[in-house]
Amino acid sequence: MMSVYSFSQTQTFVQCPRKYQYKYVDKIKEKEFESSPDLILGHSVHAALERLYNQINIFKVPNKDELLVKFKDQRDTEIAEATKEKPLEMKWEQTLEDYIRRGIHYVANYYDKYSPFEWVSIIATEVSITFDLNPPSALADTSSFIKEDKNGIKFRGFIDRLDKEGETFVINDYKTNKNLPPENKEEYQEQLTLYGLWVQQNYAKYYKNIKARLHYLHFDLTDEWEITNERLAAVTKKYSDIIKDIEDKKFHYNMGNKKIFEPKQNNFCKYCEYYSLCPLRAHLKFDDEVIGGELGEKTVKWLVDEYVTLSQQESQAKNDKELIKALLVEYLEQHDLLKLFGNTGKISASKLENISLEDKEKAKSILWELWLLNEAMEIDRFKLQKLVKENKLSLEQLGDSAIKSTSWVLRSGTQ
Repeated sequence: MMSVYSFSQTQTFVQCPRKYQYKYVDKIKEKEFESSPDLILGHSVHAALERLYNQINIFKVPNKDELLVKFKDQRDTEIAEATKEKPLEMKWEQTLEDYIRRGIHYVANYYDKYSPFEWVSIIATEVSITFDLNPPSALADTSSFIKEDKNGIKFRGFIDRLDKEGETFVINDYKTNKNLPPENKEEYQEQLTLYGLWVQQNYAKYYKNIKARLHYLHFDLTDEWEITNERLAAVTKKYSDIIKDIEDKKFHYNMGNKKIFEPKQNNFCKYCEYYSLCPLRAHLKFDDEVIGGELGEKTVKWLVDEYVTLSQQESQAKNDKELIKALLVEYLEQHDLLKLFGNTGKISASKLENISLEDKEKAKSILWELWLLNEAMEIDRFKLQKLVKENKLSLEQLGDSAIKSTSWVLRSGTQ
């Protein structure tokens, strides 16, 4: 069965593998979709611009008032549908009128900026695409990951508009975000660059260059770049590797390793629709249970808060201890002493000589010649654990040379 991936799927996996498992492997149904003012704004603006370019494509340029009527019709229809049962939920003290005003501004400003639209030839608007996740064949010598789709991996996406400007094809994407992503946030750029593969696989003989153009409507800014073969190869390699990781985890998951998709703490956890299932957040839905023990009967929440408090005190005590130690060591060295006395306690001191390796391979060679290598060198258990965790090594392969045990580490913090 051929695997088909989307940009949102890969981004979900990068954000949190466990969320990917719940959504795409276990196929746990998300909470029922609810519209929002942001979605209605985006849909309405896209619908208006789609209408604009479809009219341009038949050599009929609507005036600005006609375009705004299309936007308002789409907006009013979506608002009416979304508010049948309950009002829309607003954010950051914004009102519905704020969103309506923004949409009118985006459409009108865009029209004024690009009118009279004489330079553009439209190939497609609002087009759903599917393509092989293979870079240009011309790069085969430098891209060992190309396997002519033997893995059956396809990618799907959506292009807002594809233009032809001379001998250049341009992939356009509209953004109605009220926040401008920083330059180092590359997700949007990578997404449109990846869509360049679809252009190559469908229109190769009609163009000489491919460009991508992001329209940030809120800021009247455009971000434009050329989609070169080199850039395509780098982005394709990145997402091929991500998908390879997903496929590998899916295999081990189906073989019985139900914890292979590990949860990843990130800034989106509090908004995750699966938080009641996730081991990182599920306890927030639990009742405050009582646990009995040497401390008497205590609730779990009390124990957590007490543990955090003690950990913070311990951390502060450790810092204070190191500061005091530095002062005492300086005093010991100044007076050539090995013992110090307080009112109720005393401290004994000794100086240890530590050896650190500067050239590990050279040290191993010397120890080998002296028949001391086995006595001096140890296998790093943390590296072993990492190899087993990454499925590069199994406990069965190690036989009785290694045993598996479990330990817990509790790290404290505040909510």
